[in-house]
Parts: sequence; structure tokens; C-alpha cells
Amino acid sequence: MLILTIILLITTTLLGGIFFVLFRWAVKDGQFDDPEEAKYVIFREEERHADGAVDGGSK
Repeated sequence: MLILTIILLITTTLLGGIFFVLFRWAVKDGQFDDPEEAKYVIFREEERHADGAVDGGSK
């Protein structure tokens, strides 16, 4: 039982550290600079490509 507790403590500490590092990377990368931006993306005019598809997808 004690070994399972130690394994769980180590695992949760490692996972917490990994997620903290990923969060810091996202903040430095600018992912959270403008959270209001996401709701206005739908109103932008879509870019049409040469084959007539929208945003590079297939027709």
C-alpha cells in the first residue's frame, strides 16, 4: 500500500510539472494574449483558394 502511494505521488508530481511547463510555454508563446479574439474569427471573410475550396479543404 505504501509503494502505491509513493508511485502515485511521483506520477502526479511529474504530470503536474509537465502541465506547468506546457502552460508556461503557451503563455510565452502568446496563446493567451487576446482571449476575445476567438469569438470574432467567425465573422472574418473566408479566403478562397484557386480550386474554389474554402480554407484549402475539398469542395
